[in-house]
Amino acid sequence: MRAHLLTLGATALTILLLSGVAQAGENVVEVEMLDYGYHPAELEVTVGTTVRWVSAERRTSHDVYFPDEDMGSPRLFPDESWERTFDETGTFEYFCQPHENRDMRGVIHVIEAE
Repeated sequence: MRAHLLTLGATALTILLLSGVAQAGENVVEVEMLDYGYHPAELEVTVGTTVRWVSAERRTSHDVYFPDEDMGSPRLFPDESWERTFDETGTFEYFCQPHENRDMRGVIHVIEAE
């Protein structure tokens, strides 16, 4: 019975690894949205990096809006997140539309990988 459970566990782990659910080496960087700010507000990443914005607020919601591209996230409520993968170099400025008057802004600098 014990050997059967070990085999079943190893099979489940193999399936997770092959499906990418537990993939190692994923290039994801998190930006926390808290106290009407992005933390960090300025970030440098390499091409291919995924940035994940996570709302750490208790009650309010935020979004991530890129005005130069007229695109962004939906409103993110506590514990929700949104991701964007940066596939080209450049400087990408963004802000929170509902809290633009509070100067809730950020910038992502995307550079070539060395």
